[in-house]
Amino acid sequence: MNLRSQHELKCLFFVMVLSVLLIPVTVCVATEQIPLEEQLPLHVDILQVLARANQSEEGVDLNALKSLDVNTARVIAETRGKLFLNGLTAITPEVAEVLGTHRGWLHLDGLQSMSPEVATALSKHQGWLFLNGIKVLDKDVAFALLPYQGQLYLNSVQTITDEVAEIIAQRRNGVELYGVQDINYQSVAMLRKNSEIILPKKFNRAGWWPF
Repeated sequence: MNLRSQHELKCLFFVMVLSVLLIPVTVCVATEQIPLEEQLPLHVDILQVLARANQSEEGVDLNALKSLDVNTARVIAETRGKLFLNGLTAITPEVAEVLGTHRGWLHLDGLQSMSPEVATALSKHQGWLFLNGIKVLDKDVAFALLPYQGQLYLNSVQTITDEVAEIIAQRRNGVELYGVQDINYQSVAMLRKNSEIILPKKFNRAGWWPF
């Protein structure tokens, strides 16, 4: 085989190897671009909502959001006043940490449960905190929310255990618990000592008490 043929074979081999290496890169780039393109309209909509909110006093209505990343949360959290994020069914502690910097009314009624880490982050929020989707309030979550200094709304919580009642009773700020159904007399008596805690009206009637 002459030198020219050897050179051509080497060039052909190099081109084949390069082509094989480039295929995964191309696929990877294309795969990464798809979510980005899908997110663009969403971010544009958010900016439009924020722009309209700046011109009115109705608040920022982003209930259409079903998920929230940290970067988007930072943009949203810079707003002030009423912030509606009731479409979120779950948030990470990192996102909660960012939302905790928001000032005003924070509506997260789509959350049906949360971890103590998320509760700890949200306890830093300054304003009113709406968590009306939570039906079961764990003692660890109740304790994590204890430092929160604003008005707390937990109107879907149906059961209050003795341990949770003892924690909530320590709050110095208001908390609404209009949805409570399962609670014993001792816990009711404990919570009623705190004038900032609102229970269903039936627990205020003398006929409800067995003594």
